[in-house]
Amino acid sequence: MLTPARRNRAVRTVAPATPVVAEDVSHDIDLLQRVGRRDVAAFQEFYRKFNGLLYSTIHRVLNDHQDTEDIMQEVLVQIWQKAHLYEPGKGKPLTWVTTLARNRAIDRIRAKQRRSKLNDDFEQEHKTVQPEFDEDTSDLVTSHENDRMVQSAVMELTPEQREAIQLAYFSGLTQSEIAEKLNEPLGTVKARIRRGVQRLESSVRRRL
Repeated sequence: MLTPARRNRAVRTVAPATPVVAEDVSHDIDLLQRVGRRDVAAFQEFYRKFNGLLYSTIHRVLNDHQDTEDIMQEVLVQIWQKAHLYEPGKGKPLTWVTTLARNRAIDRIRAKQRRSKLNDDFEQEHKTVQPEFDEDTSDLVTSHENDRMVQSAVMELTPEQREAIQLAYFSGLTQSEIAEKLNEPLGTVKARIRRGVQRLESSVRRRL
């Protein structure tokens, strides 16, 4: 256990925080501009300097390690692709990258909220309702069985696949509109819908 005197000495040995000096900012600007010119070495140096800050910025929003890792990768790709758009006159590189990271993390939260609402809406839409007129009993049973079979197959999809298919086939959006709505690359949305439909077909066939 440290005595008061030793604790005082321990406190005095802690180095003060290093202030951000103009030279550091200038170097960061140069680094980011080089990244914008597809300089791999500059990107690696940029990553070593800022990866801890990016991770903590994202994690403060999401509070989930796996989601933070996923968004971290997306942010790094964005930095590589968009560094050429950075304008020094609008702020420091530090501000630019942390804003990028925070916005991407917020997008993830909103996407999760949309998927949760989609699941609730889907379950509500497919609840069994009483027919308003008499139907042949065997046809009614078959119809209900088919509804349950399709609903069960849909619930086997990933939340992302379910959301994309809902928007495409129930909301009538084009793939480009879905990509814009979800803030996802068009290729990702196309692949998600294709895999989701294939998985649905396979699941339904197993139940027939």
